[in-house]
Amino acid sequence: MMFAEHAQMNNEKGFTVFETAIALVVMTVVGLAAAGGFVFAIRYNAGSADRAGSMSLAQTAMERFRAVPFTDSLLTAGTTTETVTDSVGRTFSVSTTVTDKTVVSGKTTLKSIVIQVSPVNATGTGTLNKTTFDYYGSVKLYTERSNPVAGTNLN
Repeated sequence: MMFAEHAQMNNEKGFTVFETAIALVVMTVVGLAAAGGFVFAIRYNAGSADRAGSMSLAQTAMERFRAVPFTDSLLTAGTTTETVTDSVGRTFSVSTTVTDKTVVSGKTTLKSIVIQVSPVNATGTGTLNKTTFDYYGSVKLYTERSNPVAGTNLN
């Protein structure tokens, strides 16, 4: 009986050290490729959180401009830039540009408002690319306000 069990064990095949090493190399290559995907996903999700914060701040600022009368000093033509910290503690650069677009009989009849919000990086020195405004978390909103007063061309 003992001889039969020993014969069965000799017929069993397993993995050689070489086969195991090849499998380990293949798994390492696949693991490194997957790790690159995880890094991309983490960066994209961080950008998404920044973009959500930027959009929230931009919409709040835009609603403030929509709520004031057309002649309010907040709608004076010019550009302002400020740094704002949200409720989570992230810092954003908010740039607002108001432009007088149409002037009829010496009166402004249309104003364009552009609000750009961009997250400030961890060192507090600005965004990744401030000149082209193309960082993942950046938002740019545009609207126009017209003067509600009847113009001179109406009867």
